[in-house]
Amino acid sequence: MRIAVDERYRAAIQGRFAGHEVFFVRTETTPADTLIAQIKDAEILWSGRSGPYVLGREMIERLPKLQLLVKGGSGADHFDVQALSDHGILLTLNVGMNASPVADHILMLTLICLRNGARDIVNMKSGIWDRADPPRPLYELAGKTVGIIGLGHIGLHVAKRVIGFGAHPIAYQRTPRPEGQILAGIRPVSFDDLLRESDVVVPCVPHTPQTDRMIGEREFSLMKPTAILVNAARGRVIDEQALYRALVERRILAAGLDTFEEEPTPADNPLLTLDNVVSTPHVAGGSYESESFKTSLMLDNLDRFLAGERPHRLINPEVWASGRARALARAAL
Repeated sequence: MRIAVDERYRAAIQGRFAGHEVFFVRTETTPADTLIAQIKDAEILWSGRSGPYVLGREMIERLPKLQLLVKGGSGADHFDVQALSDHGILLTLNVGMNASPVADHILMLTLICLRNGARDIVNMKSGIWDRADPPRPLYELAGKTVGIIGLGHIGLHVAKRVIGFGAHPIAYQRTPRPEGQILAGIRPVSFDDLLRESDVVVPCVPHTPQTDRMIGEREFSLMKPTAILVNAARGRVIDEQALYRALVERRILAAGLDTFEEEPTPADNPLLTLDNVVSTPHVAGGSYESESFKTSLMLDNLDRFLAGERPHRLINPEVWASGRARALARAAL
């Protein structure tokens, strides 16, 4: 088989896939048309970080041999999953595999926002020793109410961490779980009550039509003026213009952002100019431990597929179950 592998995984496949033709591409930085031309004959694509575009139906139709798309991350929003399924292409993700580092990153952004830590870090880097009272109060996480929107893998990891800091997690779920399945110490609430009560609001949801800009003008109007928003989910779950206005008008205290509506976010994004915003470039999911673990899982999954077995962690398992997968059709020839 012809296997296209993202360049960042080159070292990981040394000695693997003997008898198959492996070649390398850069899925994050290569323009869409160029990438499609490079992988047009690939039967398997092992993708790293996605480029700043959706692999849509028109592009998928230009990949007539593709049978399996393996993505290192956990988000499917860079792919037209329905189009993949319609063409019998299987998609596997590492859902939940990076929940721990994402939760760590959320906690880091939360603490920096509460402690106004970015100011002191920048000052010290600039050689400025300034112990004067900061322009706004410094807050502790202990005793605060942390509102978690979505209790999947990441949301549960966040809850465990903030409980350890003495904070009180509350949570909203669009599809409530039975109470016995909710981590002890988490109080379920409605969406609006979460916004009203929380000192820290943390969306932990995928980007879907239902979650697109789920936090906007109305939602910011419900939040406390001392509340902070921390987003390491997808950028488009937040209305950035509404967030900017809420921050400038001091209707909320601060925001910690790892993701943005447009990525890479433009250098002139007005959010980046605000002194009450702490931002990072969509790096929350990375860690040595999680990358090693995910790579091992993906290698094992590819071995399964090449042996004619059903891959693990399929996003569209119905394609395999119904026999519509290209891999099954070609195996039958």
